[in-house]
Amino acid sequence: MGRFLAFLLGAAGALIGSQGPGFTLQYMQNLQGRIDELQPIVEQYDANVAAYGYSRAQAMTECQSAEQLLDALCDGYETTVERFELLTAHLSELEAADDLVRPLVLAKSHRRDIALSVYDQFEPAIPATLDGAAYAAGGFALLWGAGSFLFGMIGAMFGGGRRYA
Repeated sequence: MGRFLAFLLGAAGALIGSQGPGFTLQYMQNLQGRIDELQPIVEQYDANVAAYGYSRAQAMTECQSAEQLLDALCDGYETTVERFELLTAHLSELEAADDLVRPLVLAKSHRRDIALSVYDQFEPAIPATLDGAAYAAGGFALLWGAGSFLFGMIGAMFGGGRRYA
């Protein structure tokens, strides 16, 4: 019985693991959409400050000492520019990773708001790629191995020497 349960856990692991590359791709598409939304805003900010002879860095420095209305305007500017730079760097990190490693990089460095947005829209699919198959195999091996170990330990403790896994 333990072997059968371990196999079922392995099959569940294969199904879950195989979704990693597809989820990662949808995450990157969502991330690119957010960057595309912010880019014209940041470019407009840059053009506005350039019209007064400032670079982005100089404007950000000047915003540190802003007061009242200028402080309120600078907050929006700083927040938008920082988010744009953060998301652009994050996308670059994901694009630089090999296809097989990318889901692991995403698991380590994901942005919670984007991951939740993708998860809300994500629909599992059967992977037809090599990396999808590799993650399916990894998921199977991980959960099957854990299940075999767990059921083997239970069998050894309560089975009177009989092997269950």
